[in-house]
Amino acid sequence: MNTLRGIRDRGGPREFLTPQRLDFDLLVHIESGSAQHTVDFTDYALGAGDVLWVRAGQVHQWGAIADIEGPVAMFGPHTVDERTRDLIRSHLVRPRNHWLAADLTGTPVMQALALLVLSGNDPRTRERAGLRQVALAHCLAALLVQLALVEPAGAAPAPGPAHEAYTWFRDHIEEQFRSWHKVSQYADRLGYSTRTLNRLARHHTGLSAKELIDERVVLEAKRQLSHADASVAEIAEQLGFDDASNFSSYFRRQTRLTPGTFRTQSRSAGTHSQGS
Repeated sequence: MNTLRGIRDRGGPREFLTPQRLDFDLLVHIESGSAQHTVDFTDYALGAGDVLWVRAGQVHQWGAIADIEGPVAMFGPHTVDERTRDLIRSHLVRPRNHWLAADLTGTPVMQALALLVLSGNDPRTRERAGLRQVALAHCLAALLVQLALVEPAGAAPAPGPAHEAYTWFRDHIEEQFRSWHKVSQYADRLGYSTRTLNRLARHHTGLSAKELIDERVVLEAKRQLSHADASVAEIAEQLGFDDASNFSSYFRRQTRLTPGTFRTQSRSAGTHSQGS
């Protein structure tokens, strides 16, 4: 466990000026203050009592990090046991990054968070690293499960766990989107018809199967353009396009921007958010 003050002191003022893409998860509870935070090109207004969960691989941009305080948990993909991770992913059909304080009122989230912080600061486990890690892992798993159960105010009740075939399709998109851009490729691998994948995709997300694939390809392109220094041609190759021209046409159809324009705008936005 750490704190926002602690990571500011360790990283220095320049550490948080540009977009970051972490290889671990970041969970923050805002105890005081307010700031804007951007995760995968969506802006979130953070206030006291809110919880933010940035997953490994997402591109995020700190706003006025000096204006907020609270505990921070940083953890790798295998900190929480596989069964719990799978259940959370099954319940959260669309990944969620931000929980408002109002939505957490009356839920066990704050108690689970407090237990995590207490376990991280427990002096009895400082010399017992194994017990300390087990305690933190169990407390973290409980917290993430409780977050997954929270429903935004006014939202329809969750329909329950995602259909198994949809979960497989979503997982295969994550594994293969760099080379498979057609629904038929996933249908052949999974043993379902393209019609079935479309039906499941629309039922769970409101998007077609092809739209889900395109969404993931475009998200990765945006992440690379905003954070990495690879050329457009290199990004096109990484995402399975024959040449940069085809990739640029595809990206423009999806976003109405050229890759170069998006790169310029996203990096300019990051600079302006720190200066505001």
